[in-house]
Amino acid sequence: MRQLSDLDKKILNKLAPELEGATGPAPGHDYKFILLPVSHKLSESPVDFANRANRLTDEELVYLVDLILRGDEDVRSLAEGDYDALLEMIEKRLPQKAKELKDL
Repeated sequence: MRQLSDLDKKILNKLAPELEGATGPAPGHDYKFILLPVSHKLSESPVDFANRANRLTDEELVYLVDLILRGDEDVRSLAEGDYDALLEMIEKRLPQKAKELKDL
């Protein structure tokens, strides 16, 4: 099982400040991914999900995209519309990274 790194936790806290300090859904059950708890538990819509992701710096966003490209971050299980909204936001900020995601 993947364990979140300190950088992963920092990114999760930026995406979901209401979870700050929490590393899992219940004691002893760490999150394996950054985006899934945000998508399924906190964001109210794809727009909210993309707005949360837009809080990240370009460097953090590149890191997150690289996790997705390596298969270390699950985007197939995001709530309906969240991946498309995320990709649209990435296209605006990091067009080359968006192209890499589309080529997956």
